[in-house]
Amino acid sequence: MKYLVGIFLLMTVALHAQTDSVTVVPEEVIETVPEYIEEDYVPYSPPPAQPVAMREVNDQQWAKASGGIDYSKDVPEPPKEKPQENMPDMPAWNWGAWGSWIGQFLQVLAIIAAVAGIAYGIYKALNAPRNRQIARDGVEITLDNVEQYIHESDLDRFLREALAAGNFALAIRLYYLQIIKQLSESGAIRWSREKTNRDYLRETRNHRSAEAFRTATRIYERVWYGNQPVDESAYRQMEPSFQHLLSAL
Repeated sequence: MKYLVGIFLLMTVALHAQTDSVTVVPEEVIETVPEYIEEDYVPYSPPPAQPVAMREVNDQQWAKASGGIDYSKDVPEPPKEKPQENMPDMPAWNWGAWGSWIGQFLQVLAIIAAVAGIAYGIYKALNAPRNRQIARDGVEITLDNVEQYIHESDLDRFLREALAAGNFALAIRLYYLQIIKQLSESGAIRWSREKTNRDYLRETRNHRSAEAFRTATRIYERVWYGNQPVDESAYRQMEPSFQHLLSAL
């Protein structure tokens, strides 16, 4: 309670002090201040400006005044703009159209190749010699491979050509190959390039023509492998054995 009373007294003293500090100006002092008279005011007017005369300076005077200094070098050069490279417009690839075009092109090539192959085959067939014989695998059958293609060979034709040429040893061999071919086609033997004449003799030991086949085998081996010389007279003596055996088979 004492504190509240003290605070109230202090606030009262402060209010009186502010009231006393306000200065009141008497009316007599206000009346003695002279009024501003507008009539005595004269505005400031600057003197008129003189016209500026232009003086020309020739190159010699300027060079003398500047002392030969080239001020143009101090001016920085503007940055050079890099030329823009005009990139060509790349066309958009139409892969679908390209794929279709390539497919059609390959089809045309395949047709052309097929037609050319057929035409070449016809040309070769028309120009082939009449006595030429082709195996099933496309190989030409000759005397060198006649045993390999024994079932496809025209042994009679080769025999006639051998006799016409006077090659009687070859004629005996062709007769023997005809017998092997006939035995194979009748089922008496199982033909194979790896088999020997002895293998065929064992397979035909119970055959009705086993003895005649054995005789023909001995003649053939003597002439072909034994290099026994055969003239026309000797051939005429050997030929009946092969002809009778072929007729019996």
